[in-house]
Amino acid sequence: MQGLRRVVTGAGASRLFTTSAAQGYQARLNQFYHNTLRDDMMILQYVPPSVRARTEAAEEARMKGFKENMAGTPPNPLKKHKVVRRAKPKIPEPTAHNSPYVDKVTVHIRCKEALKNKHHLLSAMMALQVLTGKRGEVIKAKNDAAPWKLRKGMPISAKVELTGDSMYEFLDKLIEVVLPRMKEYNGLLMDSGDGAGNFTLGFDSSAIGLFPEMEMVYDMFPLITGFYVNIKTTALRNPSGRLLLSGLGVPFLHARKPKSEGYEL
Repeated sequence: MQGLRRVVTGAGASRLFTTSAAQGYQARLNQFYHNTLRDDMMILQYVPPSVRARTEAAEEARMKGFKENMAGTPPNPLKKHKVVRRAKPKIPEPTAHNSPYVDKVTVHIRCKEALKNKHHLLSAMMALQVLTGKRGEVIKAKNDAAPWKLRKGMPISAKVELTGDSMYEFLDKLIEVVLPRMKEYNGLLMDSGDGAGNFTLGFDSSAIGLFPEMEMVYDMFPLITGFYVNIKTTALRNPSGRLLLSGLGVPFLHARKPKSEGYEL
């Protein structure tokens, strides 16, 4: 019959299972980015041509001096030399088409209890499916670690990679619901990030129960652990990534200067 949705059966049906509600609309954060935030970031990131030329000249002079210093030092065959520092990619002129955006969000749960019993990892898999609506992927150890009794190939964690509207829905719940309910969380530090516009947020086991989906089934989980949220953006520098996350609502903590003992007159 025409107009009926095709039902998928077999081995591929389990992978299509999801606990998230079916939707035919665009996520709120996605609409906010394309309608408002993208144009605002283009204006805030504008740099005059004269300032951009001075910045590029200073970067070229710095790299030239670094190469000259390295060229005068002969390599020592008995020591392992570090990789030569490469020049960072140039920041293109900001437009509405190359504004940074959130590319991918990875939710990662590490379960140290899985070292003793691998079945403890089922709690992490269930928690990821409740939080994100997608089935998690088991991560196995790549190397051996004798102090932790870890062997290569043992399952130790689980993760879920989110893109598209499901990614924006998870960020919306995290920013608007979970973070305001945390009493001891003031925000990300201004010096956080990996230098390429990517940020990672770590939460303890008490934060996982603040999600609306977990409140109803929290007592059903035999093991509750913390989780990590890695936000990958297309920004080339940390300031651009902070500007993007700050526009989406992620709080940042500014370092306060210590108060002076006396008063200046």
